Amino acid sequence: MLSFDRETLTIVAVIVCIAATAYMFNEFSKAKSDIEGIKGFCNKLVQAQQSPPPRPQALQQEDEYDDDDEEPVPVKKVADSADN
Repeated sequence: MLSFDRETLTIVAVIVCIAATAYMFNEFSKAKSDIEGIKGFCNKLVQAQQSPPPRPQALQQEDEYDDDDEEPVPVKKVADSADN
């Protein structure tokens, strides 16, 4: 029969730990895939709630107003003037 000394119990404990680690790895992998599925679903909901992007016509109207019509403004350099 098998003797239950310290070495046998250590080997049994190592085998139990390896089995528990493999089981936990599988469970965490399943949980991770579930969470990724929930995140994807939430992202789809957020995209459905957002407003559509602006139409290209609105962007063209902003480009029609150029700064070419403005008059140049003379800049007086106070630091270089003789008044200081």
